[in-house]
Amino acid sequence: MYNFKTHIFIIALFLMAAFVYAQNPVYENMSDVSTLPDVEFYDILEDDEHYIWFAADKGLFRYNGKSYQRYSHPNQKSNSLFQLKFDTENKLWCNNIYGQLFYVENDQLELFYDASDLVKGQLAAYTILEQHIRLFTTSGIYDIHKNTKKVTKIFDGWCISNANSKDSDYVFVLNKEGQFKKHRVYKITGAKTTKLLEIKSLKLIQSPKLFAFKDEVFLTHKSDAGNIMYVINKADDTAEKIKTHNALKSETIYNLLNFGSDYWFLTTAGVFVFEFKEGHFNYKDRFFKSESITDVAIDFNQNYWFATLDNGVLVSPNLNIRQTNLDYIDAKVTAAIGLNQNNFVLGTNNGKLLFYNKNQLIKSIQLPGKKIIGKFFYDAMHEQLVVSINASESVIVNLNTDEITDVNNRFSVAKAFSKIDDNTMFYGNYRQGIVYKQPFNNPEKKVLKESRVKASEVLDNHLFVSYIDGFYKYNTNTFVSEELKFESNSLLVNAITKSNDILWLATQHNGLLKYENNRLSKAEIDLSNHLQINNIHCDGDVLWISTDAGLFQYQVTRKTLKLLSAQDGLNTAVNDFLILQDQIIVPLPKVFYTLPKTPDLFKTFKTSKVRVEAVSINDRDTLVASNYKLPHDYNKIGLTFNANGFQSNQHVNYQYRVKQIDSSWQTIPLNTHFVNFNSLSSGTYTFELKAKNISAKTPVFAAPITFEIAKPFWETYWFYGLVLLTVFGLIWLYFRWRLQQKEAQRIAEIDKILIDKKITNLRLENLRSQMNPHFIFNALNSIQDYIVSNEKELASSYLVKFSRLIRMYLDYSQQNEITLQEELNALKLYLELEKVRFEDELEYQIHIDHQLKTKQIKVPSLFIQPYVENALKHGLLHKTKDRQLKVEAKITENNNLQITVEDNGIGRAQSEKLKRPNQQHKPFATKANEERVHLYKNKLKRNITIAIEDLYNENQTASGTKVVITMPI
Repeated sequence: MYNFKTHIFIIALFLMAAFVYAQNPVYENMSDVSTLPDVEFYDILEDDEHYIWFAADKGLFRYNGKSYQRYSHPNQKSNSLFQLKFDTENKLWCNNIYGQLFYVENDQLELFYDASDLVKGQLAAYTILEQHIRLFTTSGIYDIHKNTKKVTKIFDGWCISNANSKDSDYVFVLNKEGQFKKHRVYKITGAKTTKLLEIKSLKLIQSPKLFAFKDEVFLTHKSDAGNIMYVINKADDTAEKIKTHNALKSETIYNLLNFGSDYWFLTTAGVFVFEFKEGHFNYKDRFFKSESITDVAIDFNQNYWFATLDNGVLVSPNLNIRQTNLDYIDAKVTAAIGLNQNNFVLGTNNGKLLFYNKNQLIKSIQLPGKKIIGKFFYDAMHEQLVVSINASESVIVNLNTDEITDVNNRFSVAKAFSKIDDNTMFYGNYRQGIVYKQPFNNPEKKVLKESRVKASEVLDNHLFVSYIDGFYKYNTNTFVSEELKFESNSLLVNAITKSNDILWLATQHNGLLKYENNRLSKAEIDLSNHLQINNIHCDGDVLWISTDAGLFQYQVTRKTLKLLSAQDGLNTAVNDFLILQDQIIVPLPKVFYTLPKTPDLFKTFKTSKVRVEAVSINDRDTLVASNYKLPHDYNKIGLTFNANGFQSNQHVNYQYRVKQIDSSWQTIPLNTHFVNFNSLSSGTYTFELKAKNISAKTPVFAAPITFEIAKPFWETYWFYGLVLLTVFGLIWLYFRWRLQQKEAQRIAEIDKILIDKKITNLRLENLRSQMNPHFIFNALNSIQDYIVSNEKELASSYLVKFSRLIRMYLDYSQQNEITLQEELNALKLYLELEKVRFEDELEYQIHIDHQLKTKQIKVPSLFIQPYVENALKHGLLHKTKDRQLKVEAKITENNNLQITVEDNGIGRAQSEKLKRPNQQHKPFATKANEERVHLYKNKLKRNITIAIEDLYNENQTASGTKVVITMPI
């Protein structure tokens, strides 16, 4: 044991440090959480729609919870605006040092009146009356009519300050009478002016300011001795000088506000809070001592907005929650424990103990070695503090004498302490659970279990210990153990606390459990299943639960649950915390929060009215309306919305529903303020929107918006009718076309029958021409001659050939077309018979191109023979000798069949001369062939041409005729 009193620093330095680092309410600097447009602000106001208005060096701004909008006027002579005020119609007014008076209407800053000639470069106070704007200047008081802008002077004097209260104006006026300066306070009610106070002085009073409230009017001004204060009783209009509190003696006072029973002085050294009672200001509080505060506003969610001259805007969500910065200790807090009443101790990672009483640092003890302090145990009976160090060390500090006793590793690396009785305690570390008898003097050690300890608690003669491998219950007399399981599974318990006869367990996997009447069950507390509980402590009938989402308070009897979260300014995950007599301490490494256990600690949150701010149709902004009628292709809809309030983008949840699409409300992600519908089909859609602050109970609803999207023309009834009419018309046209086709087919069939009949007739004519009497007579004469000459074989052969030819003619005449081979065979047989008639004075040749497939090529039946007959009858018959006939069949370059009949007869001209007069016409076989050619060409679309050429020798004497027949193969 040794004494380390030399390491105890109970000196004025820490008291001064405690004063320097005095507690401030939790707050956010708007420049840290938003794009604050300025740092120098003069006034703050909230309107009925929960917009926050700022009068700043750079102009007038409005904040909607996520962004700022600047208001300016083209004739504005300076950016800086001051003295924000609302009239009875909730219209915002302001002015500047050039005497310009402005108001906001239809979301525009409008210039009401330019009084630069009256104010002469001084910032003039003004009051808004029913019909006038009253302006207080160094040349007097003027009323400016709201409609006519007529200016009326109602008071003559150097007006330096004023304050308005209902129907009365209180004015500080300077009058010079001789060498004296008479400073007077007047009360102006209607047309009546009453002098309330007069201060005589050889010098001008500096910075006089009037502040009017419900029952009192205060006057402050500076003097060589400091600030001077007067109070005017509004009931009897009496005035008296009051004592200025020492804290305000030398401070510059910007403003004085009244909140409830408290008066807030806004100064260059922060905010001073006083209670005015029996003619005296009694000091209560001070915060933001390093800030020059010019104005304060309280919004609808009880957030406090502080305007500063050089540090932007500060917002305190909860004035009850205070924050103490520990940067000055040059270490991190690693352990904390509550002592008696409102005393507590913080331990650091450099071996320092910080002792606080009601949040004021009262002493500090430096342990040797600057070791990391891991955990404390407070022995109230012996007034001593067990300090467990995160190494193989521990000490005991006597809180009366500050004597430090080294107990080696008796309580080192502690995870849990529990007092079993006056002589027995439980101590758990990272590897064992241990019970000490006489723990501070000659301790007896008993190891309960070899396992890492998480937490412990004593209830009803039983010790409950949580290990990493289970939760155990020990009898404090015998220390016989029993594992407690939940639903047959071992438990991992992170924290344990007790209230009355209930043991509360914060588990790793089963949430919050309670052990009551020897039975484990789920705690009936409405906590999210995904919420990780970090620690729990009971304070009488109240269970406090720390989580990453904040600090919960559960009233066990009333079964009510409340939450302190980031929205309250507790902008951190809460792990450990201390329950003291009047407050709760939440320690963090470099700061600790103080929460008073008062009813006003918890706020009731509301949600501002939610409104649709913008509507876009096909990516083009349009005016916001309650109903839209749109064509079918204007179906890409976007809506932007917002609910005002401090950081509403982080604290307000939105849900929407489109009645025609959604059966339930659709949740919009936090910090999202828009919904897009990319391609709505035709129909009527009603968009509904609701918003709810995450800590509020009920949502608010926006006015619904209806979109009527017309059907495209192809979905309208008239289009359906047109389509049906078109379909029926097409069907009618189709059937009409089919009927015409059938009629044309019928006519074509009739034509074909007629053509076939015509061709048949022509074939018969051909046949008649080929079987003419002359040919038959000549053939029979030849046969007779053979018989008479007793040339029986020749007669028989000739007769066979003649009969074959007749049979061919009769057979082929029944067909429209025959093969070229058949046509040429008949022609050969005919020429053989004719050669006999010509008494062998006929030479003929038939040449066939070897490329021709004569058995496959079709030609009109008996088509060549009439031209061969004409060659014999009209060309060669009248020639006595050298009768030559040539027939040639070949393929032309155009893949046509060309048949040439050429003779060396007397020619057509000479033949015509030899005809008898009654024969001056074409042979009917040739004429029939021409008609057949005409039918083939025009009806059967087979192009057959016949060309007849007269041949001449070198003396231009007729030497024959050539007929060329061309037809497609």
